Amino acid sequence: MTSKERYVPRVTQLDAVELDKEIVSILKNQVINVTKFMTIGFLSRWDPEVDVLLRLIIWKLSVNKICGTFGQQLLSVRYGREFNKNKAYLLAVLTIGSKYLKQRSHEIASATRNPSMSEKVKLLFQWADKTIQVASLVNLLMFLSEGKHPTLADRILGLQPVSLAPSGQSRTVGYSYMTRELLWHGFIELLIFAVPLVNYHALKRRASNLFLWRKKDNDNRGVTFTKCAECNETPVLPHHMGCSHIFCFYCIKANHLADEKYECPLCGFTADDATSVIPLHL
Repeated sequence: MTSKERYVPRVTQLDAVELDKEIVSILKNQVINVTKFMTIGFLSRWDPEVDVLLRLIIWKLSVNKICGTFGQQLLSVRYGREFNKNKAYLLAVLTIGSKYLKQRSHEIASATRNPSMSEKVKLLFQWADKTIQVASLVNLLMFLSEGKHPTLADRILGLQPVSLAPSGQSRTVGYSYMTRELLWHGFIELLIFAVPLVNYHALKRRASNLFLWRKKDNDNRGVTFTKCAECNETPVLPHHMGCSHIFCFYCIKANHLADEKYECPLCGFTADDATSVIPLHL
């Protein structure tokens, strides 16, 4: 690739890689949503196989068919003339096969009956994983320097993406799009700063007082040994705050720290302060 019209900027190549990851993630989430009403743990035990199947489907419909990933196609990019069917299969082995072996490395090592051999296989997988991570880091530094081969698999196979955009046309971002992005990121930063300042426990208490009627129980006629008034489970380190209801230590302490005027959710009793939390001696 010598023509500058066919050159693909570094940011476009990296964006294509990230888009490919997002596409797999979106499909994986759809599969999870479809199977969420099945038996608990049904999908988790076959998670590596599901991941491989999805990636193979994507590879079949994109790389093997159109000589470019879906992420590359979204950015008008594909692999160059050096790409062929053999390299397509090798790319699948390097990207999909290696990931599957990593996910199933523990099961593969455990399948060996000899304990010493099993440890050697585990050590082999660990060293292979570390080697790939170091090689990927080196490849990234080389890519940032020379602008070629954004992934380690691309460098091993000598693959270089080329642009499908008309000659002289570069990737541009509209002004309106950039304005929306700036406004959105500014709004997100505002939320990140403002949300932690809002005491939603106090707001919840005030809303409950407005819309719910609860009888005050301030006569302290004894503590009931039943369930935690907050989590409705068997109390752990039982405590009370002066009313006739019992709490877990964590439930009552956490709520007092979040809202100093915390009220009992069953009777509406309010302790004077956090020091009114009293341990219960059985």
